[in-house]
Amino acid sequence: MKRWLVGLWLALGVVVWNGIFDLLLTRGVKEYLFRQAAHDLGRGERFTMRQIMDQTIADAAVTASLWALAIAGAGLLTVALCTRSSTTGTTSPEPRG
Repeated sequence: MKRWLVGLWLALGVVVWNGIFDLLLTRGVKEYLFRQAAHDLGRGERFTMRQIMDQTIADAAVTASLWALAIAGAGLLTVALCTRSSTTGTTSPEPRG
């Protein structure tokens, strides 16, 4: 059971990473298109796609990694805490009688 839970949390971390990375990459593409349109209208300087996307990819990878680590880490910590055996040495009280 523990292996399944660990696998599910790791898979969720991968899904979160991909989703956030894709979302931020899409924002970078929109920024490039906006700046290109502004340049075409004579209201901004010219940018290459590489200038915009290099920084976007780096930022997206860091942000996605932090979120995936936080979510998967919290899940893995929860699994570890819930499945560890009790070693405190406490026993239930004996019945009176």
